[in-house]
Amino acid sequence: MVMDEAAVAMRGVTVPRVIITLVAAAVALLVVAPAWSLVWIGGAGLIEAWSWSTTRPFGTGAPVSRGRRASFTASYTVGNLWWMLLAGLFWSAGTVTGQAAGLAVALAIVSVTVLLFHNVPAVFLLAGFAPAAGALAIFLASGGRDWRELAPVWATLGLGLIFSLGRAMETPSVQASNRRLNASLHNYEILTETVTGVIARIDLEGLHQYVSPACLRVLGYRPDELVGRSRGEIVHPDDLSSVRAAKARLLADPTSSEVIISRVRHKEGHWVWLESSAKAVCESGAPVGVIDVSHDVTERLAAERALREAKEQAESATQAKAEFLANVSHEIRTPMNGVLGALHLLRREDISVEGRELMRQADDCGRMLSQLLNDVLDFSKIDAGELELSPEAMDLGQALDAVGALLAPQARAKGIDLTWEIIGDRLWVQADPVRIRQAMFNLIGNAVKFTERGSVTVRLDVGSVGKQRRRARLEVTDTGVGIPLHAQADLFERFRQAEGDTARRFGGAGLGLAITRLLVHMMGGEIGFTSAEGRGSTFWATFDAPAADPVAAEPAAEGLLDGVSILLVEDNPTNRLVARTMLVRLGATVEEAEDGLAGLEAARRGAHDLILMDVQMPHMDGLQAARAIRGLLGPVAQVPIIALTANVMAHQTAQYRAAGMNGVVAKPISPSALLTEIARVVADEEAAPAVAVG
Repeated sequence: MVMDEAAVAMRGVTVPRVIITLVAAAVALLVVAPAWSLVWIGGAGLIEAWSWSTTRPFGTGAPVSRGRRASFTASYTVGNLWWMLLAGLFWSAGTVTGQAAGLAVALAIVSVTVLLFHNVPAVFLLAGFAPAAGALAIFLASGGRDWRELAPVWATLGLGLIFSLGRAMETPSVQASNRRLNASLHNYEILTETVTGVIARIDLEGLHQYVSPACLRVLGYRPDELVGRSRGEIVHPDDLSSVRAAKARLLADPTSSEVIISRVRHKEGHWVWLESSAKAVCESGAPVGVIDVSHDVTERLAAERALREAKEQAESATQAKAEFLANVSHEIRTPMNGVLGALHLLRREDISVEGRELMRQADDCGRMLSQLLNDVLDFSKIDAGELELSPEAMDLGQALDAVGALLAPQARAKGIDLTWEIIGDRLWVQADPVRIRQAMFNLIGNAVKFTERGSVTVRLDVGSVGKQRRRARLEVTDTGVGIPLHAQADLFERFRQAEGDTARRFGGAGLGLAITRLLVHMMGGEIGFTSAEGRGSTFWATFDAPAADPVAAEPAAEGLLDGVSILLVEDNPTNRLVARTMLVRLGATVEEAEDGLAGLEAARRGAHDLILMDVQMPHMDGLQAARAIRGLLGPVAQVPIIALTANVMAHQTAQYRAAGMNGVVAKPISPSALLTEIARVVADEEAAPAVAVG
């Protein structure tokens, strides 16, 4: 390193060194014999030329080879010896002047050599003082002058040396500064070699000025293979515009930074995705280029692309599942609507006791199948994030009474004693009555289903939590089969039942408890159980809800549909028979249409107070028919339309309303549900008549 620094220094002072050589040659002509002077001058010229050639690579920044370093060392050594020869020639002249000059030259050569290894200010001053002091010593020792005559010169040199040394001690060493600079450069080289990203500097023309060694690992190029080449040569043509635009933004605003993702061609020919963090490089306040650090993100982008494709496939599968469930629901509910509707109508017929029992069992089986469909659809809503609660004022006691009354016939048929108890007198809360009854039905229905003998006891305890909130706790205790310990941990998971043969013995798909847990959690509550195999179980659920004021029950309107003209649009003949019979018994007059086109033609006549519209029909479906009716002129466009459909998920009901329908009744059609929806739609129409949808 010392010799390298010396080479750089020698290169930097070439002109002064040549001037010194010429001055020394002129002095030699005055002191030494002309022949010897000319010989020395010629040799000095050759040595200077040699030294010039050995230091030349340092000026261009090329790497220093071992042979070039040895050549410089040789030229430097020969040059110093040649100057020592000049000192000897001066000394051999025999004059005081010659001896003084010879000693000064020799001391100067020694000083310069010392400065190569100890280039600190103090040594530098001593090196400059030594030749002058040596020359003065020769003059003093010659005897031609009194020492007192030279005393002022010595004193002046001494004072100057003391002053200069004092200042020099505070001045940092140039050599030390160079060492620190070299150490910093060395650390920078280590950093660039260690960093996994590719560090590159590009000028305003887009040419690489510097590329870090990581380029070989990332792109397969050695740094020297890219230096001087344009960045545009290796960037994918489709990404060039975005890369150039980012560079333009950086140069327009040097304080900003950019993150650029582009494809760069590997040396082997394939494309590598690089993510580059770039910033402008400025000199004297003006941008002169861009420096960036790039990382290979090919694998990351491939993983993100695979994840995106998997997400799209999952969404597609979810959509396909939703469509499948909708189709299956429609295909099952449509005939189920006819079965349950017919069974409901047969209750008023004169049938034997045995026939009524068979009819009751058929009705129970149909409702179990309907409940299974409801459970599957509820889980589809939950998975799609579409299951929502619709709180309203309700009486928890009335809800339990309704569920108990519904399940009591099933319990009596099995010989089970089903009882329920309500504790508390503040039973009105703001909650979703449909979901509350569903949770009650699932817990109590499970207890009845899995109890073969004994009893099912239900306890509902409602108390106050502050002035405006109520806390409800429902406990269902049975003497049924119980739950084995190993099956209890997964009991609330979907499609899980206590034992493998449970479904064969008792039926069900293992969805009821899972749905109940989700419903209770949506209400902010908790659910749990205790059970012992063979000795029964106790399930409990608790939740808080805002208190509500009691709402007086409106008496059922007698002859609600008396004189009401209804257009029934339904493609299934059985469903038309059931719906027509049900509506006629309620007092309505009914006109039938077998598809959407026929329904539209019947609606044009404007002789109907209400339209009941099936959704899935051939030729023209219910949505198209509803839009067409809303586009008619005159009062007919305002006739209320209620959808009759098995597809009642949130996004589907939103589509029905967007098409101009006023309400929805789910299949299988319940007379009470149909009357309730008709009453609601009629009330809404009286308050705010429907607006035609074009």
